[in-house]
Order: sequence, then structure tokens, then C-alpha cells
Amino acid sequence: MTAPDAGGGPAAEEPRRTRIPLICPRCGHEQQVVPGGPGRAVRVVHVGTGREACEPGDLATAPGDVT
Repeated sequence: MTAPDAGGGPAAEEPRRTRIPLICPRCGHEQQVVPGGPGRAVRVVHVGTGREACEPGDLATAPGDVT
């Protein structure tokens, strides 16, 4: 019979980190980081569209915009 290693097992794994959403400063919608590959830059895109650019309609109805 062997004793478990100190610090081994699922309880000793690094705790799961809380995911902090990226929010677009122009339209207020959530964004995500898309990793690049060799010769490609990392991109930040909107979750709903997969595009870097904001949708024109989203700019007119930005969350928290009271005007």
C-alpha cells in the first residue's frame, strides 16, 4: 500500500480562476481574445459577431447611454 503524494490529487490542483469579461469601450458588448498563430497577431473580437469592429446599430444603442 502506498501513501498519496503530498500535494497530489484533485484537491491540490490550482483553483479555477474567475473569468472576467472583456467589454468593448465603444459599444459596451462582450468581447473575447482569439489567439493568433505563427505570423498572426492576437485579436480581440465581439462575442456575438466574431468581428473586431462594432456593429453600427450597437453604437447607437450602447448600454448605459442615456441620451
